[in-house]
This record gives sequence, C-alpha cells and structure tokens, in this order.
Amino acid sequence: MATTMTPLQPGTEATAQACAFAIFGTDIPPIAPDDYDGSWRTTLHVIAEKWVDEGRFAQHAARTATALNELFATQKRYGVGSPEALAEGTRLQPLIDRCRHFGITTANLRRHGAQFPER
Repeated sequence: MATTMTPLQPGTEATAQACAFAIFGTDIPPIAPDDYDGSWRTTLHVIAEKWVDEGRFAQHAARTATALNELFATQKRYGVGSPEALAEGTRLQPLIDRCRHFGITTANLRRHGAQFPER
C-alpha cells in the first residue's frame, strides 16, 4: 500500500519544528518557559542564541576539526580514494553540513586545530 507524503507548508508549526531538528538535530538546549510561547516559529531564534551562548558553536567547530584531522591522517595512510578514507569522509559529512548551517568557516576550523593539507 503506497502512502503519500504531504509536503511541509511554509510558515506552519510543522515546518518550523522540522527546521529546528534539521538545523540543530537533537542538540536543542533546554528553553525556559519564559522564552517559549508554544510556537516553534517564534522560538527558533531563542534556540540559536542559546546554542551559541553555551559554546556549542565552538564545541562543534572543535569536534569537526578533530574529525577532519582524522580524515587527513586516514587519507595519508591509505590514500585519498581508499575505502577507509571514503568511509571516514561519509562519517564526517553530517558535521560538515552543520558547519555550513552555522557559517563555520575554514578559518574557524583552523583556529580550532584543523590541519588542512598543503596543496
């Protein structure tokens, strides 16, 4: 039996909630009752502010920098196109995607210890 999926409609609570989980995953900080009025749409900025204020931005950049260094070491050991390096790159992709969401740049990653190979 086939089921049809209804696309999310812009501006709805379901869209705002899906957006929150797409951006932050399960890493949504606790929100004080005063900051939550029952609407995901009006709470997204509160989540983002708390994420940055609690140092999660820096933690994510550091975690990603460490994972990148592991990838570079794997590439050096086994070769860039090796199955090991490809698996490591696949594991790293969600971290990179979150960096893009939050505007974490190569310079940010370098400041947190990423050692990009020289070209």
